[in-house]
Amino acid sequence: MSDELKIVLEDVKEKFDTVIEAFNMVTERLDRHEQAEEERFQRLETEVLSIKTDVSVLKTDVSVLKTDVSVLKTDVATLKIDVGEIRKDLNEHRNSTELHGGRVKRDAS
Repeated sequence: MSDELKIVLEDVKEKFDTVIEAFNMVTERLDRHEQAEEERFQRLETEVLSIKTDVSVLKTDVSVLKTDVSVLKTDVATLKIDVGEIRKDLNEHRNSTELHGGRVKRDAS
């Protein structure tokens, strides 16, 4: 083989080595980037699952609160009725007492 051909082949070999080295570097960087993105995705997925759990708990809490408010509305309505009856009884008692005692009539409010 001639010396010129050896020099050309050596030059081509060095260029291939450079291309292979560059390709390997790019592959390593892509692998690192892929791993970093996978870790980031896993963290985001964990956060999303945590948020879903929190939302589920909040929905349950809201449902319980709705039930509690409904019960409270019923209790308040019952209390209003009871207070109305007590006022009526008190006014009747006062009217009856004032008629016998001669006092000035006052309504319970």
